Amino acid sequence: MFKKIIFVFMVLFATKVYATAEDFAPYFKVDMGMEVPDLEEYMDKLSSKFQYYNKGYISRFEMDKTFNKEFSRTIKFYGLSEGRLKTFYEDELLDILSWLPKETYPYIGPMLHQVPGMPDKILNMPGIKETKNQFPKDIAERFKAMENIEYLSPALYFLLMPRIWENKPVEPDRPQKIQVHKPRVNPELPNFLKEKIGAPVKTAEKKQASSEKQVVLSHPLNIRTVHPSLTTPLTSKDISAFISTIDMIIEWGMKDDMYNYGKLINGEALLDIWEKEQGTALSQNDLKDAVNPCQRLVLKTRFSGLYTDFAHVVASKGFTPEEWAYTCDRTIKAFRVAESNLSIAYAIRYHRRGYYNQYIDQLPKRWQDEMYSASEAIIKMYTALQEDVDAVRPHQKELADKFTEIHQIMLTAPIIY
Repeated sequence: MFKKIIFVFMVLFATKVYATAEDFAPYFKVDMGMEVPDLEEYMDKLSSKFQYYNKGYISRFEMDKTFNKEFSRTIKFYGLSEGRLKTFYEDELLDILSWLPKETYPYIGPMLHQVPGMPDKILNMPGIKETKNQFPKDIAERFKAMENIEYLSPALYFLLMPRIWENKPVEPDRPQKIQVHKPRVNPELPNFLKEKIGAPVKTAEKKQASSEKQVVLSHPLNIRTVHPSLTTPLTSKDISAFISTIDMIIEWGMKDDMYNYGKLINGEALLDIWEKEQGTALSQNDLKDAVNPCQRLVLKTRFSGLYTDFAHVVASKGFTPEEWAYTCDRTIKAFRVAESNLSIAYAIRYHRRGYYNQYIDQLPKRWQDEMYSASEAIIKMYTALQEDVDAVRPHQKELADKFTEIHQIMLTAPIIY
């Protein structure tokens, strides 16, 4: 329900700029040689930091025989010392409401009054309090004649706001639809029908076979790159070698009842916590996995103690873990570009040129940061060298089939396209 409320507010925001998408670009750079803490010491630190509250006993059948005066005092006066417990979203919701124009309150207030557990501090706000069980008086012209519109769910009242249906200026660079009149093409009759009506039947002209075979290379030297990096162009051989590792890596992760897979999940959690402590985490840290899934996967092997074991798998195809990660991520990005259509291309252009900023700028600071970081992630997901895209094109079907086979997930790394 809370997510639905936030979605409604994001639709209503219609002008200060706190940040831009480019400000979040450094968060998506993966340091493959980053410092990794001693895992045993770090786990002990986290265990003591996030230990459960000690309630003083295991169960009512296993209570300590010694009376704990301090614990008794805390329990006795707890209810008197705390006036009210705030919900986890109260401050955020108040912040958002303060940014919304007062004219929007009649369209969101009735919904807030129907949300279970909504804090009284919000429901008693001036402008929100008066909207309880009230249908909006001013609705869009297209809905005024609609029968039984007053029975619409309060969660959808925001759609009745006239300003939502106002004509908006055409966005620049948007491709305009032009009706094309295709010329009429007479279908070609099959030969047996032509023979029946006495029409001439064309005979196929055989061309002399060329003695020289034309070989199209995606790279001037179509060989394996000796030391793949973030700047070396991909070759067809690099991509083939990467594809040959996919089944091996999935099998490695799932062996022994998914033992390695489980450890990778723990490593992912440790990596996220470590980055929060270092100040390099995003509020939606999974965006990093979407941009560079394989580089992040190698980092997870380091935080889960599986790096050496993983290195043995990719070494059979001539990769180090880092070289495999660079080849994998660049292949995926080039594949996304090769598979994209005109709509995706224009969507990426809009993010690059900041066409969505006018909507994002109206959000509170935290929501702006999340939207701008997501925008930068989308841009980087579709950033690839032309040489990489050219090298991937002959392998598009093979890659698509392989990614579908593994359900678009390289163990814990999502392959989104």
